[in-house]
Amino acid sequence: MTAEGLAQLTDIAPDLVEQRSFIDGAWLQLEENGRYLTNPNTGEPRQPMRKTAKNDVERALAAAATLHGSGKLEDIKLRDRLELLTEVAASLDAKSEEIALQDSINTGVPIQTTRLIAGALGDRIRGTISEAEQLGESETLDHDRSVVILRKPLGPALIVGPWNAPTFTVVGKVAAAIAAGCPVILKPSENAPGGCQLFAESIVAAMTELDYPGSAFQLVHGNSETGSLLTSDPRIEALSFTGGDSAGRTVAQAAASNLAVMQMELGSNNPVIILDDADVSSAARSIVQGMTRLNGQWCEAPGKVLVDESIHDRFVEAMKSELRKLRVGNALDESTQVGPLAFQRQRDGLKASVNRLLELGGKLVTGGELPDSDGWFMAPGMIVGCAAEAASEELFGPLVTVHAVHTVEEALSHANGLATGLDAYVFGGNEARAVEVGSRIRAGEIRINGTFMSDLAGNSRQSFWGTSGIGGHGPQYGVRFFTGDRVIGVDRTDLPL
Repeated sequence: MTAEGLAQLTDIAPDLVEQRSFIDGAWLQLEENGRYLTNPNTGEPRQPMRKTAKNDVERALAAAATLHGSGKLEDIKLRDRLELLTEVAASLDAKSEEIALQDSINTGVPIQTTRLIAGALGDRIRGTISEAEQLGESETLDHDRSVVILRKPLGPALIVGPWNAPTFTVVGKVAAAIAAGCPVILKPSENAPGGCQLFAESIVAAMTELDYPGSAFQLVHGNSETGSLLTSDPRIEALSFTGGDSAGRTVAQAAASNLAVMQMELGSNNPVIILDDADVSSAARSIVQGMTRLNGQWCEAPGKVLVDESIHDRFVEAMKSELRKLRVGNALDESTQVGPLAFQRQRDGLKASVNRLLELGGKLVTGGELPDSDGWFMAPGMIVGCAAEAASEELFGPLVTVHAVHTVEEALSHANGLATGLDAYVFGGNEARAVEVGSRIRAGEIRINGTFMSDLAGNSRQSFWGTSGIGGHGPQYGVRFFTGDRVIGVDRTDLPL
């Protein structure tokens, strides 16, 4: 890109979104935390990061607990909670372009991708509404004795969001908790607060219009210190966390000490098995597409590629060809396929991981010419030549490792290794054989001959295996996750005990 073109893109950078927390019915101005959000395309500071004061975090927790204890939120009928969500969904439809711009500038993900994601937010909430309607508020077990199961909100719910797909991830979880009747506290990532701020403003506007309790939803910005205050508090009854393995373990230990109900989606070095009868060109094209979606910054991206030795060299050449086709550039450029990484710490950490593999005998092969910019760019590529055992960690960027294997059994042994369990991929000409191989991988979702992000089918249910998290994706981790059952009715008199 020319200097003139880069300057034009800088000029159209999205407006700054003011970070404000919403606590107990009021918007608060926040203090700076000493760090800056940067423009990942240029490396330049955009605005200071902000955090919520400790006493205000305490006020949020107290307000959520008080509201739940009062029963006022629980008394609001399901139809009224869903009316609120319907208003929010319509607001997100109208704000989709604003949210797309914020998520792009916060994460470095190309605008063409964030537009697709932001455009689906309203429907994501409408899907939650449908799910809540199907679940209902009760279920009759015995009409004669009026035995029913009541579905009641667990209590104050905390949603801790990630930075890589910040708004999309939290929208579904917050909507589910609201539908269940829980007081909700949302803590977005400090690295990507903009889209979540706009989402929160939509919720608050709908609550105001419908005369909803002010502490039914609260927004708390902050860093890891703020997160620790929230996740370790015994007043939090349900916790949904999406993030890295290290932070996730810390959060899980804190929440477990309070016996909170948890759902945690963590990292995974997702394996790819390429069988000897695979279409080499098609497999390479699909893997490059998968490893560069969200710039590779998504937890279900392909990671460790295990390819039959008989086609290894042809596959590597096909990968080189696909990598050369990529257009790397400013995330706000409509033609960009791969943007910069989200922030400097992420880029530097990925470089360190690559250097470790190079020291262990790997060779880095890259493609896609980098723009003339000081942003957090890293060329998409693959590392070949190092032992599969050495590629033990998730890279979380537009990179994969490629390893020759002698047998399917060897491939499976690596695919079921450490730091796996979320997703996996198998490529093969004989689909039945590929499915059989895939069924032996310990992962929540195994895709055959594809690397797309959407669920494989409607009503999909995915468990988090191994170290990839606690819980999973599916109806039981939506509205159902935030509810508990109470069975009530007239007792029987004809029982022996």
